[in-house]
Amino acid sequence: MPTTALIPAAGRGARLDRPDTPKPLVHVGGKPLLLSLLQRLEKAGIERAVVVTGFGSERVIRELTNHPDLSLKVEFIEHRGWQQGLASTLLAAKSAIAENFVIAMPDHVFEQTLVHDIVQAELGEDQGVALIDRQPDQVYELEQAVKVQLKGDRVTTASRTLNDADGVDAGLFAFTPALFEALEEVLVSHEPASLTDALALLGERGQVRALATEGRPWHDIDTPQSLIRAEMAHRAGIRKAAVHRPNFELDHGNTTHAYDFVAGKPVKTEIFVQRGFVRNPERLQLIPDESASSPIYVFTDTKVNSIYGDDFVGGLDRMGYDVRRIVMAEGEESKSMANYVKLVDQILAEGIDERSVLISLGGGAVANICGFIASTLYRGIGLVHVPTTLMAQCDASISHKQGINGSRGKNLVGSYYSPLAIAVDVEVLATLEDWLIPDGLSEVIKHALGQDRAYLDYLLDYQGAIDDPDFLEYVVRKNIELKCELVAIDPKEHREGMVLQYGHSVGHPVEYLSGYDLNHGQSVAIGMMVAARVARLLGACDDAMVELHRQVIEKFTLPTHIPAHLKVDDILAAMRYNKRYLTEGTRMALLDGPGSLWQVDGDWAIPVPDEVLVEAIRQSF
Repeated sequence: MPTTALIPAAGRGARLDRPDTPKPLVHVGGKPLLLSLLQRLEKAGIERAVVVTGFGSERVIRELTNHPDLSLKVEFIEHRGWQQGLASTLLAAKSAIAENFVIAMPDHVFEQTLVHDIVQAELGEDQGVALIDRQPDQVYELEQAVKVQLKGDRVTTASRTLNDADGVDAGLFAFTPALFEALEEVLVSHEPASLTDALALLGERGQVRALATEGRPWHDIDTPQSLIRAEMAHRAGIRKAAVHRPNFELDHGNTTHAYDFVAGKPVKTEIFVQRGFVRNPERLQLIPDESASSPIYVFTDTKVNSIYGDDFVGGLDRMGYDVRRIVMAEGEESKSMANYVKLVDQILAEGIDERSVLISLGGGAVANICGFIASTLYRGIGLVHVPTTLMAQCDASISHKQGINGSRGKNLVGSYYSPLAIAVDVEVLATLEDWLIPDGLSEVIKHALGQDRAYLDYLLDYQGAIDDPDFLEYVVRKNIELKCELVAIDPKEHREGMVLQYGHSVGHPVEYLSGYDLNHGQSVAIGMMVAARVARLLGACDDAMVELHRQVIEKFTLPTHIPAHLKVDDILAAMRYNKRYLTEGTRMALLDGPGSLWQVDGDWAIPVPDEVLVEAIRQSF
């Protein structure tokens, strides 16, 4: 059994595209790939590892030298000619290895038993044993993989361009020192040369045996997509291993009677856009006929009430409705658990029935708490939203999500509950304070960046005033159209609807930690900048995409930097209360291009390693 491993850790990993990070130090499961590999080799019985470095050599050596989590001996060989190819990199270790040895690719992740099996493999008369996945059709990014042909358990040739492959090289080998002679031989015929060339040469001579993976998992991490797949697999493994799983199929002598039911049918919410109806509510029927004699409650805040309350409530009064008015303080402070309890008690004391309707007249905070109360009173009564801010007209009120804040963050308590109707009057935007227009445009920018490239181009090319009524009606209606598309196909935002969460994973913590001195739109704008940098660090997009974010966000006078007084650790701690956070770590909505939400294997919630998130946040101060 070999006790020495040779690890060619010299490559840059250009296709993975992680700026300034040597590929062996890219993290999966919270650890650098190279560290995880060394730990698996040590667990399998390897006592000495020879690591050949190249790109980022100093950093690789610094991070792994005398590492407290390693007991095996690690020797480093710096290879200045690493760009000449893998064959050249492996030959740099020739003088350091005179016995049989294992080769393990540092950009791979292996299930532990695969490493154990290759270390335990007997070479006998063979010069090499190669770990082979005999199901090439199941291999991710097969076109880039090293494919092999087999005859029984023998590798006969290897190449990336084989069309009739019997298997794929999985990146683990056991060799005799004869490999070095084969590497020198292929270097004579062509340069640069690779390990694949030597494997093909030895295979043609009948000197390499195949060891099957037998369905056990391994990952070759060459691209951002393959990195995310490996991270997803790691987190799924942690989740499955968290509890003991009994065999539920076993017959324990007890009879189980199983039933099911389907509750409810799809609820349709009508959305109207009409100018001028807030001051003249007789123009639209907001309350269904069956609720005409039931108590109606209008929720609003002090500011909106002073401008529109009398006209709106008076109009409903004139039509004969039994209407009551609830006036709250402005802002997020009204979305508290304490205020929810107080308002519920007030409404129950004043009286409702099962056909009562609650109407929100105000911004997002008013809509959120009114909607949550409607969803919980009598297990659900009628709800109508009349948004009066651009933020609410473009996002918060155009939704079946209702919620209030918890002591540790935004919207931690809530429900999915569809309004009967949503009515939008863009004329009320004329009375907004100036800063509230850019605030609402943050959600416009979110949809454009994440969902519609033509919409993004329109915003970038727009030269008019941002408070122009025609411009505002256009973006409101466009946002409503885009949001309706998403809610129809993904109402709980697990797939395409994740775009609605774009910028919110960091935006919500920033808003909360600022003590709500930063409003929602400003915070989401900052969150989008952080998300763009996360995607860049993961290799999903390029620097131009980050710059595109900055251009469109700054054009509409929104911030792009986290306030200096906030702390990275506090932001990370607050992110744990985001609904996309799982025990295994952060997941985010990310973009891989303008108008394109990044998804990997049908999963739109992208796992983000902590070190990437920290770096993106630091770059955003």
